[in-house]
Amino acid sequence: MYTSVDEVCVAIDKLMLQNLELIEQKVVVTVQLEGLLRDGHIKLAKARYIQGKENIGVLQIPTEDVQMNSLFELETFIKDDKKEDEAIHFDICRKETGPNKKEPQDPIKWFGVLVPQNLRDAQKQFQSALYLAVQSANISAKMITIPEKLDHLKNIKNNFLKEEE
Repeated sequence: MYTSVDEVCVAIDKLMLQNLELIEQKVVVTVQLEGLLRDGHIKLAKARYIQGKENIGVLQIPTEDVQMNSLFELETFIKDDKKEDEAIHFDICRKETGPNKKEPQDPIKWFGVLVPQNLRDAQKQFQSALYLAVQSANISAKMITIPEKLDHLKNIKNNFLKEEE
């Protein structure tokens, strides 16, 4: 696989650059996620101000006795590329409804039929935040595999150096 110390050093450098790029992506996604959550909470507060605190609050949320169904489904699978080692990959999508299954109720309907646009915007902000959270988890999963690869390359490099002595 590697024929010289220089090739191993180049591979280590590429791996370190990949790690820095993943760290940068993680920071960017985290900042975007914070922005979406902040905007969602602000829109939620505006909707509560417009409708009144009695119309949008905890009292409209169903109690613990009600079975809740998510509108989204999280898929987890192991990504096995030829270039990379195995890494866990997450994906999120809206749940499919079959002909025999009833469609899950949209939680925004708990607050009435004519809800403020700010409440709908807040829901969209939080849904977008879900996608970014999954993207952040995928980046973290890639980052977790890098130290193991780096240790493997360092061992190969040390073996080459021992052979040269």
